[in-house]
Amino acid sequence: MAEVISDKQRQLNKALHENAEQFGSRDDGGGVAGKLPAALQRMHEMGICNSVLDYGTGKGRLLKRLQNKITAPIKISGYDPAVEEFSTKPEKPVDILTCLDVLEHIEMDSIDAVLDDIKNLTKQFCYLVIDLQPAVKKLADGRNAHILLAPMDWWVCKLSQRFSCVSSFPIYHQSGVPQKIVFACTQKTKILPLMYGFIIKLKIHDFTMAGGILDGMMRK
Repeated sequence: MAEVISDKQRQLNKALHENAEQFGSRDDGGGVAGKLPAALQRMHEMGICNSVLDYGTGKGRLLKRLQNKITAPIKISGYDPAVEEFSTKPEKPVDILTCLDVLEHIEMDSIDAVLDDIKNLTKQFCYLVIDLQPAVKKLADGRNAHILLAPMDWWVCKLSQRFSCVSSFPIYHQSGVPQKIVFACTQKTKILPLMYGFIIKLKIHDFTMAGGILDGMMRK
């Protein structure tokens, strides 16, 4: 059975976390999690969110922000196999799972295991954001940090194989090129109105990205 990460990739990601202060350190998910505390709190008020897991939490900055901003009694935890502090995977599923700018860092041999993991750890729905463009940073072996770059349709297919209800939309770079794809996925048709309400509460439908490798290409 495939692992969610190979020992080699674990060490490369660990080194990148240790040597690049900004890697895995954004507490707003690069703009896609600015309203996340309010959205999760609202889901708690609606009766479907008592636990949250940030899958691939990196340095845990988003995790700590959620813990500080959310006043509702929601159990908030993080998991990242390349960061010792967060390397213990929860044994039980959580109500809402978030995974922001993580899946593009996963090895092709491991992506199915990771997506199965996400499905098995999701009780109500998951919120995923996947980068579609190369990263600025590189791994110690010279590869781009985004080692899995795939078109939007490929990701839609992968997630549709695991969740019966999948909602997705792109986030564009200021150059007009799709920068990321956003997913909300569930197996429960009855909570679809709440899941869509969560997406609306995030207020990222008209969000436009700037910076990154595309900005460098535009300047050239």
